[in-house]
Amino acid sequence: MSLKNSKTFRTLSLERRVLFFSPRNGLSLVELLIVIFIFSSTVGGIGMAVSAAKEVFALIEFKKAHIWIQGIFIEAAQADRPFIFKYTTRSASTDTLRIQWLDTLDEKVFDTGRSCYFRGMSASESFSVYSPEWHTLTPGLTLKVTTGPGSSSKKLGYIVISPYCYITIRKDPPKN
Repeated sequence: MSLKNSKTFRTLSLERRVLFFSPRNGLSLVELLIVIFIFSSTVGGIGMAVSAAKEVFALIEFKKAHIWIQGIFIEAAQADRPFIFKYTTRSASTDTLRIQWLDTLDEKVFDTGRSCYFRGMSASESFSVYSPEWHTLTPGLTLKVTTGPGSSSKKLGYIVISPYCYITIRKDPPKN
């Protein structure tokens, strides 16, 4: 039996039986759609991962700011040093927190590197004064912490400092 007469030869020699590699140039519509789907899924997945990582970094900086503020109050109470806590009002956000010691006029700055932004919730005040004699902050303050400088940025939470220097983190703003 010769190879030309066998069923195997007839099956392999048909031009329609080529599955993946064909002599034609270019891609079919289905192949093109599959490539576009894979590319867009990869780009979308990377974009979502970057967005989630950015939010995680912002939460980490939020917690660091809370710890930094607590450290400032501890240092001020132990050394009997008064200070001014400078912050922005509702109209603007900043990625830094500033403390100015009143005895030496030195300034300490906490910088988030644009990971999260702080906005004072006071309508008129832009600073609070700490008195070590009475261990009080006048007036008490609430800082809104967001992921960006704009008013439409995602809210991470609030840092609330009572007039008696009790520092808390909240998800919702304190009620009047």
